[in-house]
Amino acid sequence: MKAALGMFALFAACWQPATGCSLCTDFPGASGTLSPRLLEIASAIRHELDSGGLEPNPAAPLPTSGRVLGYRMASLLKRYPEWNESLELVLIDTGARFRFDPRVPESGFEGVSKKSVIRPVKRWVTGLDVFHAILAGRMPIDTAEVRGVLVVEPWTEGELLGVTMPGPVDSEEAGVGDGEETVAERGRTTTVVLLVVLIVLVGIPVLLVLGSRKGRVSLT
Repeated sequence: MKAALGMFALFAACWQPATGCSLCTDFPGASGTLSPRLLEIASAIRHELDSGGLEPNPAAPLPTSGRVLGYRMASLLKRYPEWNESLELVLIDTGARFRFDPRVPESGFEGVSKKSVIRPVKRWVTGLDVFHAILAGRMPIDTAEVRGVLVVEPWTEGELLGVTMPGPVDSEEAGVGDGEETVAERGRTTTVVLLVVLIVLVGIPVLLVLGSRKGRVSLT
């Protein structure tokens, strides 16, 4: 029994999404394998969180269309002329994607959809905690790039880090909903799988013990 519970604990530890990368296994064209570039970013973020270079913020909200956030982002980009361009923000830990144009900060961030009006120049690939750290001024953009927790690349439609990615969906709010729904769905799936594994790992030894007892009773 102890051996079975130990196996279950090991399985549970390995199953947890320690990479913090919702997109890694769903990366288009990856055929279920992990995307190396996305894993590099996720690993760098994990290192920063573990070493104290980045503070976790479980309550950090996804970007919205609010003008306050838009003006904060525009003000930030003014201090970095080389990054002061329209951008698409890809959050690897939620799978959500947003676009922002500093020329119209009052519009805030828009969820990526077929109705998106912003044609970004750059693409930012990072995590939600990193984005909020940059926005709050706790981590400069250039520092985030050097540490590998932010990758800025030229925006190319239908590509992410040189790999084909799916086009935007119809819903204008999909950029917000997709990330949350993906995380919730994965949580439910993981829970069900772990319960099944627990039942199997605990049930088999119990059945073996009962079988051996029946065998001893028969012999007597």
